[in-house]
Amino acid sequence: MIAVGQSIGNYRILSKIGTGGMGAVFLAEHPLIGKRAAIKVIHRELAHNRDVVSRFFQEARAVNQIGNEHIVEIHDFGVTPEGDHFYIMEWLDGKTLASVMAESRSRAVEVMRALHIGAQIASALGAAHASGVIHRDLKPDNVMLIPRLGDPDFVKVLDFGLAKVFQTASAVQTAAGVLLGTPQYMSPEACESRGGIDHRTDIYALGVLLFQMMTGKLPFDGDTMGEVLVKQVTALPPAPRGLNAAIPPSVEQILLRCLAKRVDARFQSMGALRDALLAPYRYLGSAPPMQPARSVAPGEMGFDARALAQHVAGAASSVPHHQQRTTLGTLAAPTPHAVSQHMAAQPQPPSAPYPKMNTMRIATPLGYSSRPPRRVWPIVLVLGLVLGLGGGAAAVAWFGRGKRAVVAGPSRLDAGASTGSSSPAPTTADARGSANSTGSGSGGIIVVPIIDDAGIDAPVATTVRVTFESIPAGAEVFVGTQRLGLTPFDAEVAVSATAVAFEFRLAGYKRVTKPMTVSSSTSISVELERGSLTPKGTPHPPRPETGLMRPGAD
Repeated sequence: MIAVGQSIGNYRILSKIGTGGMGAVFLAEHPLIGKRAAIKVIHRELAHNRDVVSRFFQEARAVNQIGNEHIVEIHDFGVTPEGDHFYIMEWLDGKTLASVMAESRSRAVEVMRALHIGAQIASALGAAHASGVIHRDLKPDNVMLIPRLGDPDFVKVLDFGLAKVFQTASAVQTAAGVLLGTPQYMSPEACESRGGIDHRTDIYALGVLLFQMMTGKLPFDGDTMGEVLVKQVTALPPAPRGLNAAIPPSVEQILLRCLAKRVDARFQSMGALRDALLAPYRYLGSAPPMQPARSVAPGEMGFDARALAQHVAGAASSVPHHQQRTTLGTLAAPTPHAVSQHMAAQPQPPSAPYPKMNTMRIATPLGYSSRPPRRVWPIVLVLGLVLGLGGGAAAVAWFGRGKRAVVAGPSRLDAGASTGSSSPAPTTADARGSANSTGSGSGGIIVVPIIDDAGIDAPVATTVRVTFESIPAGAEVFVGTQRLGLTPFDAEVAVSATAVAFEFRLAGYKRVTKPMTVSSSTSISVELERGSLTPKGTPHPPRPETGLMRPGAD
């Protein structure tokens, strides 16, 4: 019997780290170089069973001929003088997928993380299938997650003890009617002990594992092994999105295709499944045949819907009547906040979140931002409208200059001024002979409406002095495409009844638009914000030739 302190080969046993149905696993260390390894030993009572011993060493041969980075490496195997059969494999310092899911509150992992783990498992089993090896016992306990190459979830697939080498005549054959594997992860054909089981049984098992990772539940479970086996053969799986609404429709279809009862309805290779897991949106875009699922049964989601409804109703009763928006004969859907409050109030939290109606929400591909693109057209529309109004006002002021009738006369506002000025103020008279005047306290130019040639009242424009300043100085000021000057400067600007957009431009600073209605002499001052060093509309200097090929180059 193997004991702590005993030496096997070049390794000394440090501790016992696990026990299974076939044998035990020990942690060992090389006494000279300090390298650690795991040693798997058959139970002494099974050492005389020729079939068990054959399967034990078959695992070592199968793993050795696969040689994939995601499959545990086996360095040596043999028999001790006491008759204990063993093999030595690499030591993996990590956690099993079963323990990772057990540590999660909902016993599930995030969808993108599950896809990442599943793609690595598919890569490992794809290499095994290419070498003619079927695993046949894939489950969370046989998947190890270790930190390696900067990846905290680097996958190592363990325990090929039930592996079947299906391309060699010397493979150990399974007797008819013998069940090998864990019922919850066995394919329908394996549950029925059919002959001719091929690599697609591992595709079904990986589908079960992915379903469990994303929902925290097994698609088929029961109180007895017989109940589980019957469900595996006859029942449809529940809709994954009914248990976890965060699962995109594309991923749901991948899971359901893996769980198809007929082997020809599943993915036909692990390579095809791996490609679908890496790019689910592309898989759904290829219009695959839709796979069926059954509705989620009451209570299957892990919380009491009636208790939740009562909680929501109690929360709604505390809302003022004028804020309640309900329809006669209908019940408003519970809000996510109410659901979260109900979940927090339960002594045992549910295993899956409350589903939200987010139908046809596709997962964001890796490397892309999930934030929606910013809408630029409203800003462009508003800016164009402001510039159009400013240009129209400038055009009216320019072409309406010949229609002004400036009359010298005192301003009505200045008539009683103490200055005693007798100089007349400009006054305009309309075609009906009525004189309207508007004065500024300084006795300057006075503008009133006149009648144009078509007999329609038109605004009459004059000019006022406007001072333009910016921090820092040296900014160009534009109205539309017309350049007024460099700050600081004074300019005569036409009076406008509508807002005119003055735009300040300075290289290395963001443009600033200052809309203003010009009615009297004023000052416009802005503070520029540092921005791109290249102003809008300025072409970038040509890049130096590097000799690299450019897309579209001959």
